Parts: sequence; C-alpha cells; structure tokens
Amino acid sequence: MFMGVVGPYDEKRVCKIKCVAGRWVGPLCSLQHDSGRFQSMFRPCHVHNVPKHTVLTYKDRQITPSPELEFPHGSVIAARCERPGKFKLLGDSSLTCTNAKWKGRFPVCIHTNYFSNYSAEEAPPALDWSVAGGEGMLDVSGSLVLLPGSILHLDCLYPRLHGNPTWAWTSSYRQYPTGWAISRLERELRYRLSLYYAKTDDSGIFTCTAPTGHDNYLHILVKGVSCPPVSSDGLLEVHGDSVTLGTSFTFSCPDGYYLSGSTKITCLPSGDWSGPSPRCVVVRCPVLAPDDPRLQLQTANTTYTGSAMFTCVPGFRLLGHRVIHCTANGTWSHPVPTCQEVLCEVVEAPQHGQVTGVTSRRVGDAITFSCNPGYVARGHALAFCTHDGSWSHPPPQCVESCSHPGEPQHGRVSPRRPRYHVGATVLVTCRPGYRPAGPDRLTCLHTRRWSAPLTRCVPSFG
Repeated sequence: MFMGVVGPYDEKRVCKIKCVAGRWVGPLCSLQHDSGRFQSMFRPCHVHNVPKHTVLTYKDRQITPSPELEFPHGSVIAARCERPGKFKLLGDSSLTCTNAKWKGRFPVCIHTNYFSNYSAEEAPPALDWSVAGGEGMLDVSGSLVLLPGSILHLDCLYPRLHGNPTWAWTSSYRQYPTGWAISRLERELRYRLSLYYAKTDDSGIFTCTAPTGHDNYLHILVKGVSCPPVSSDGLLEVHGDSVTLGTSFTFSCPDGYYLSGSTKITCLPSGDWSGPSPRCVVVRCPVLAPDDPRLQLQTANTTYTGSAMFTCVPGFRLLGHRVIHCTANGTWSHPVPTCQEVLCEVVEAPQHGQVTGVTSRRVGDAITFSCNPGYVARGHALAFCTHDGSWSHPPPQCVESCSHPGEPQHGRVSPRRPRYHVGATVLVTCRPGYRPAGPDRLTCLHTRRWSAPLTRCVPSFG
C-alpha cells in the first residue's frame, strides 16, 4: 500500500496495486464516502466554467474554474445561487463525478422580479427571510439551516396591488400562518410565512407561487448543529463559549507571540468550523548579519525579549547602542550600531621643542617629544594613542636647563643626566676616604648656571 495524493486540494488516499493472474492491477484507492472500499481510479472531472450568479463549492471551498483543476471520481460538488431567494436555482443542488462526467443536471440561477423592482410578471417572485429568534445560516447547497426553537419569517416579495401569492410546503407536520406583513412599510410587498419555534419536522421545501403561476422556493432544514470544542494549546487565548450553529470564536495571543491563522472562526451548518484554530507563534526579530567586518556580534537571541550585543575590533569605537532588544512587534529596539576608527587628536609641538610621529594617530601608535638645545623636557617624552582616543601622557614642557656639571675626581654627581631643568638639584658624593671640599648639593638656577662651582673631593685626613 502507499499514500496517494489526488484532487484539487491534495487529498490523501490510501492506494494499492494487486497482482492478478500475473498482471498488476491498479492503482486501487479507498474513498471515504464509499466506506473505505478500494476501487479503480476512474477518470477525473473538470469544471470548465461556472454559470453566472451560481456558486459551486467543494469541501466548503468555492470553486474557481481552471484547466488544471481536477476532481477525482466520486467527488461531490454543491451548487447554490449567489443570493438564494433573489435568484432561483434551476437544476440539481449537488453533482457527483462519475468517470469524467458530472451526474446530475448542471444548475443555473435565473433572475427573479427583484431585478425589475418586483414589476416583472414573467419572472419568479423573489424570496427574503429574517430569523427573529435563534440562529439560521445558508449551507453550501443553498439550504437555510435553522437551529431548533428558532423563529423564521419567510417573505415572498410581490406587489400586493397585483394580487395575493400563495405559500406551499412539503412538510406535513403542521400548518403555517401566512399573510401580508403587518408593518406599514412592508405590507404592500411582503407576503409572509411565519415559522415559530422550529422543530426538525418542519424541514422541507417552502414554495411561493405568484398569481402569474411563477414560483420560487427555499429549502429549510431544521437541525441541531454543533461544532467540536475549541481548545487552547496553553498560549492561544480563546474567546467564546458556544459551539452551536452561527456562533464564533475569536483568538488572540499574549505579548511576544503572533497569531498564525484566522482571528475568527464560525460554526457552519456542516458542523465544521469555518477554518482550523490558529496557533500562537513566538515573535522573532530579523536575523542580524552585520556586513561590516569591524562590527562583531557577540550574542544574538532573536526571540521576543531576547537581546543582541555588539563590539568593535580593537582600534574602533561603537557608535550606537551596544545592546539592542527584540520587541513584541518583531522589530529591534534600536538600529544596529556602527564602528568608527579611533583616532587621537593631532598634538602640537611644545614651546621650544619638537614632536615626531604626528601623522600616526591610530590606537597603539606613539609620538616622541624633544626639546631645543638649552631646554629639557619636564614630563614624558613618549606618548601612546590609547583605546579611548586619548594620548597616554600630555606633551611635556620644554624648560630652560643647565648642562651636566661634570664629575669630581674621586667622586660622582647624581642623578646623571645630559641636561637639568631649572630648580633641579644634584648631589655630589665622594669615594671612601674622601670628602666634599664644598657644598655637596648644586641647584640649577634661572641663569642656566649651577648655584656653586663643582665641589672637589679631598682626602678625609690631611
């Protein structure tokens, strides 16, 4: 056995092939409406055109003719007028496909006197109805289905000036009151039949015949119709409490979910809902795929309340929000950020000095400072461009200086530098057995001279 897909809506049927007298026979497929009996796959039927004002349905779906649309053998289509009562159906209300041919008289819908403002004497009278209590709906064949206990007013539209129509019915259950409507606005046109508190025995065909002999009819079917219970999957919010004919359920989803399917379903005369129950699908934001190689997506959760986090490669700074969130309407809370290269500001040379490497401003790049002859740097002579776009140290000051005072015999000067800024002090120390013959501390003065000549180291004893 195998699963076959046939029909205009990809119906699945169980099929098989049989070996009979050494030959394969089939495929043979089961038909649900034929008690599941396996039979040969006969030729399908087609609907080449639909007569004007006529509605054809198959499995509660309206048929739109097309050359590719095929109906397998055994299929049944229903027919009705697009406005039952305002048109009259001539032909059969259902057709069955029998080996490439439709069994039944193909229906057509003809105009009633509704289209001539009720003045045409050679047209069937138009019919109208209202359900004053209970519930009523048209089924796919054009029958008016009523719930038991309903109250129906069935009107034959014919000018009273031209005579009285007559009502007839196929049900033998009871007699029905007929007569012109009581309302002043209706009594000159509507010859009414009233059905009070309908019972299943009231089902039948109700026909109105005009004085001209032309008639029109409506099939009334009284039955208790209920649809299967509607359940929730835990997320789906279901609104409604009745499953009888004509009642509806509406649906919604909690924040962070959207409804996949219809927001409303109605219980049809067939006992089926007008559509399947929808489902709640979690909201997802668009997948983020930055095309900038400098922008790095660290984490990304595209579901509702999820977040995405961004960073930039070293040497670049983030412009925008580092973290964005997926909102309930499926959009990100903020635009995707961008990356901008980090550059330190151009540094001017200090007064009485120079700077080298000024064209290097990227992260990690270095610049050096030097001072003119006679000056010395007070501060750092080297600076690096850091990740936040600032230099690691400010430019130094080039201040006046003294040259190295020299080294005394048998001693030393510390600290030892080529130049000393004004105010700097050096210490003169002597080797063991020697002592300073003068001041052991010398200070660089504004005159760029030391506060005293270089002290000599003399023997400690002598």
